[in-house]
Amino acid sequence: MNVTIKRFQGIFALACLALAGCNRSATDLKEMESHRYNDTVVTLLSDKGDLTHGQNRFVIAFRSAASGKPVDAGRIQMTSNMSMPGMSPMSAGVELEPAGETGQYIAKGDFAMSGAWRFDIQWEGPAGRGNVSFSRNVR
Repeated sequence: MNVTIKRFQGIFALACLALAGCNRSATDLKEMESHRYNDTVVTLLSDKGDLTHGQNRFVIAFRSAASGKPVDAGRIQMTSNMSMPGMSPMSAGVELEPAGETGQYIAKGDFAMSGAWRFDIQWEGPAGRGNVSFSRNVR
């Protein structure tokens, strides 16, 4: 984990500034999960290292698997849903905005229930086109 924190120190610093009301040091942001698609690694980061019921702010970071450097993902989209037995899936809108640094986005979402959520991220830009899925337990 220490190597990961050092590698993402610049991302953490930017993300900490971007998260409203964040008075913690940059290394307090925690990696929730990373997935690779071809040469692109997509990482979810938050100050708690988790997502919780209600309002959440977190960071989506794109980097090259080969060099570790940020990559321009261009236009990204994120959907989130939670399977509900016997019912239609519940979804939560996630607002995305560039964080001001290449390959970094601030995500804001309001998760109405705790439980297993699926997050699908698609992108298309200078780094190519791709998609990854994350399964996170919202607490």
